[in-house]
Order: sequence, then C-alpha cells, then structure tokens
Amino acid sequence: MPGAAEQIVDNLIDNALAVSPPGSAIEVAVAPVPDSASVDLHVRDEGPGMSAEDCARAFDRFWRCRGDTGGSGLGLAIVAQLVRAGGATAELRPRMLDGARGLDAHVRFGAPQRS
Repeated sequence: MPGAAEQIVDNLIDNALAVSPPGSAIEVAVAPVPDSASVDLHVRDEGPGMSAEDCARAFDRFWRCRGDTGGSGLGLAIVAQLVRAGGATAELRPRMLDGARGLDAHVRFGAPQRS
C-alpha cells in the first residue's frame, strides 16, 4: 500500500510534536529485526507520557488522553487502521528517560507478501 508507511510516520511524529515541550527531543529510529524480514519503527517523545491503560486505548477512534485539548482523536486510529491493513503491528509504551516521562510509539512492519 504505497504511502501508508509515510502516513503512519507522519501521524506518529505529529502526535509527538503536539505533546512534547519546546526544546525537547523527538527520536525516530528504524532498524531491521534480527533473524527476521521485519523492520521496527520507534517514535519516542519527551512528553507527559500515558499510563499503560491509556496506551492500550489510544488507538480507539475519537479517544483522547485526559487534559488533551487539541486534536480530533483520529490520528492514532488512522495509524491503527493502516497498520492492520498492511499486516503490521503497533503499540504505545510509556517510557522513562533520565527521570523524564515520554512515550515510545512502536510499529513493526513485516515483509511484503508476494503473490
């Protein structure tokens, strides 16, 4: 599905930018999965983070984290739809970085299917 990977990355970076304080870092990392034809994408931010429960719900349409005043609640739902359609997986994980909170948005892309 051409363009899906770019849209996934764009949505994850947009979300990270929306929650990260000015001057903080957003890390984008792409790496092959050892002994596999899969590739891992991580978009890590230094925002306020979310609980594990909120991370599990964040891909639901129209769901927004408490205190979130912007957005429609569709960005991560679109990511989830694109990921499912492409046979990939996605998850959000809380992360701690030198005492600061943040979020790790992880997508695992599988090898393309051949016909």
